[in-house]
Parts: sequence; C-alpha cells; structure tokens
Amino acid sequence: MTTLSVIVPTYNRARTLAKCIAALRAQSAPPDAFEIVVSDDGSRDDTQAVAQSFAHLGAPHVRYLHQENAGANRARNRAISAASGAIMLLINDDTIATPGMVAEHLAAHDCFPDDRVAVLGRVTVAPDLPHSRLAALHLDRAYRLLGDRREFDWRAFFTCNVSVKRSLLERGGHFEERIRYHEDLELAERLSHHGLRVVYRPEALGYHDHFLTEDEFFSIAAREARAL
Repeated sequence: MTTLSVIVPTYNRARTLAKCIAALRAQSAPPDAFEIVVSDDGSRDDTQAVAQSFAHLGAPHVRYLHQENAGANRARNRAISAASGAIMLLINDDTIATPGMVAEHLAAHDCFPDDRVAVLGRVTVAPDLPHSRLAALHLDRAYRLLGDRREFDWRAFFTCNVSVKRSLLERGGHFEERIRYHEDLELAERLSHHGLRVVYRPEALGYHDHFLTEDEFFSIAAREARAL
C-alpha cells in the first residue's frame, strides 16, 4: 500500500528532473511505500519522455501528468488530486533527495500521527555546483534562521521539502492557483486555522540543484514582492 506520494511539479527542466527522479528511486525507504507523481506544467522540452522513461521500472512507481501551462500551483493541485498516498511530500523538480530523505519523512509521521503535523526537511545548495553567494542568500539563510528548534508555526512550511497529510489538505484546501510565489506560505496560513504544526527534521535532506544567476536572483525578489 502506498503511504506517501512525492509531488513534483515541473516545467522545462528535463535534465534536472531526470536527476530528481533517479534520486527518489534510489531511496532507502521500501519502494512500495511511496510513489512519485510528476505534474508537467506544459513543458516544451523532453520532460514527458524523461518522466515516462522511468514508468516501466517498477516500484516506486512514477506517474506522469500533463497540463497546458497554468503555473506550478495548478500542477501541484492536479498531482495531489491524482495521488494515492495518505501523505503528500511536496518538493521541487530541482530538489535532489539524499538516500534517506523519504524514510526520514515517513519516520517522522510515524512519530507524529496527528494529521495536523507536517514535516519540514532541510534543503541546501548542491555541493557540486559552483560557489554562489546568491544561492546561500536565497535558500540557506532561511534554514539558518530556524536554528536548533525542532517545531515551528506555519511560516516554516517550505514546499521545496515538506510533507503534509492529505486529510489536513482536505480540510484546509489546496494551493491558490492565482499566485505564483509564496504559495506555500499562503496555503500554510490557511492550514494554521486547522491546527497546522511544522516539525523540522534536518536529516530529511535534499540538495537544490540550480545555479542561481544574478538575473534570476532579482527576478525571484520581484516575484516575491508581488506575491507578498
């Protein structure tokens, strides 16, 4: 029985997606305990071929969904609706899981069966990328601010590596499709009214496999401002 569904929205990142899926298929967790749902937001590259190349390889099963370009939030919502797991592990297509990442999420949910508890894993810059101070400002700074604490409120609900029980999403709603950034915090604030707690498990580690250029950094800042 599938316990957990890994939700992977993607757009025009076929090469990185291949690494993402390969890392998920190399997990220490039992292969039949989770599935991988790739939701393609209208990619024009080889994304479909990449995703479907894993489909015949057995558990963990890879499912591929496609939609016309409408944003990552709609892609996430379609994947959540199609998923079979009781737990949704939300990551990005450039989150490369370390071998124990899924197992750590599963273990944390075993420790906290209350459906109001979500589990935040850690993400840091992929070690094989060239050094960039911008990458650390974009990602690692947010995790450093968490310090040594292990439980947080809704503001620590980061969809680059967070798992949440389906039943809580059914009560609190899915992603708001009209916004294109900080959708995780908007969803988390709504879930907080249904008792959301965020437990931090840094051992559930993923690597951000995306070299951030200066133009991309400032583009993110502009999108962040509009979303806020």
